[in-house]
Amino acid sequence: MKIKTRLSIWYFAVSVFIVLLLSLSIYYGMQRLLYKTIDDDLEIFADMIESSYNPFLNQFEEIVWRLESAKRYQEVYLIVYNARGLIEFASPMTQFIKFDLPVTRDEAESGFTRSSKLTMKIPVLKTDDQGNVIFRGISRRMYFRDKPIGWIQAGLPITSIEQDLDNLFNVIMIVNAFAVLLVGLGGYFIIARFLFPIKLITNKAKEISSKNLNERIEIQNEQDELGQLTITLNNLLERLNKAFETQRRFMADAAHELKTPLTLLRTHWENELNNPDLEDAFKERLVQDVETIGRLNQMINKLLFLAQTEDVTDQLELSQVKLDDFLRDLINDTKILAELKHQQLTAVELEPVSIQADRNQLYQLFFNLIDNAIKYTPEKGKIMISLKGDGQNVKIKIHDTGSGIDGEKQAFIFERFYRVDKDRSRKTGGSGLGLSICKLIAESHKGSISVESQVHHGSTFTVILPVEQR
Repeated sequence: MKIKTRLSIWYFAVSVFIVLLLSLSIYYGMQRLLYKTIDDDLEIFADMIESSYNPFLNQFEEIVWRLESAKRYQEVYLIVYNARGLIEFASPMTQFIKFDLPVTRDEAESGFTRSSKLTMKIPVLKTDDQGNVIFRGISRRMYFRDKPIGWIQAGLPITSIEQDLDNLFNVIMIVNAFAVLLVGLGGYFIIARFLFPIKLITNKAKEISSKNLNERIEIQNEQDELGQLTITLNNLLERLNKAFETQRRFMADAAHELKTPLTLLRTHWENELNNPDLEDAFKERLVQDVETIGRLNQMINKLLFLAQTEDVTDQLELSQVKLDDFLRDLINDTKILAELKHQQLTAVELEPVSIQADRNQLYQLFFNLIDNAIKYTPEKGKIMISLKGDGQNVKIKIHDTGSGIDGEKQAFIFERFYRVDKDRSRKTGGSGLGLSICKLIAESHKGSISVESQVHHGSTFTVILPVEQR
């Protein structure tokens, strides 16, 4: 999962949690505030009744007068009990509503909600969708100078408040839905915009290879973390560029330094072969040494090519090459190598195609491929070459009936110094540089090279080249 997706999910989840927490806090805070207001009104009713107690008469006086002077008297559900548990007073509302109140004279509860079905329609009361009226109530004992004088049960209708709270909850949920949608879209946009510089850095880093290590990533802001990351990457590219340059110079210098003494040795030993005083056995050893020096010279030439042509595009000497005739000439040149192993080297299909290419480098490319096919194909094997074009590209295939290449090793055969079979490569003089040079030449011509192979069923190397250099 991409980091942008993970960040968006986390941002969305945290934002939704915060929005829901805030919304529920608003809802339940409003509910608690409204309930507290009702509870305070009920406590006022209870305080008025408690203060009306006459200790000399042992009864509550002026209850009706006190209640009628209070607001919302018509809505109040009120029962006043004396110390003996007898009803001292009951409001008119008690005739129409019966509550199953769990509170006894030995218990007290403040702020509970009860609902009841109306026995008849009362104008001052509003019912819910099921025809129930909802009350907020209190039940508590009353005292005079710490002496119990009775208890009271009182309630006020809150059906309208509950309906308003339900409407508020619905509005909050609708607003939350839009808020969550906006938060999700906004978060994705913000995160995408925040990560956009990283995408630019990534794309630019992908474009940089060993051929253009001198390029650098543009720094947007040196002060922020992305700017510091860009500076670090640029410093890394600088160090890599210096390391590659040092490696190239070393390869070139080492190859030049080795080439001269090896050439002198080969010349000296070839002259000694003409010395009549030397024994035949010693001359045979000299011949083997000369062949070894020849292989070393070939390896040095390949190293020089790789060192001097890391970016061979600028060094191409392009000309019009009639590729079908070019391959026929190359097949004639290499046929003698195939005949030494009694192999058949044939062109099965060569379409007439002309391309813009460097003739010398093309010769090295296809000579290496054909030479490899001859080396790794057993005696009396077959090597077939085909050429097809589609107007924009040409496809050259070199198929052999050799031992094939294991699938796990195919991904590495174009790397420098990689050899599929090291023992066999030593016998054939392989250095592990030929295919890496082929790859370099193909890519310098804006083309590609690939291989398809099965063990014991041969290999097919395919080179694709553009007709015109782009």
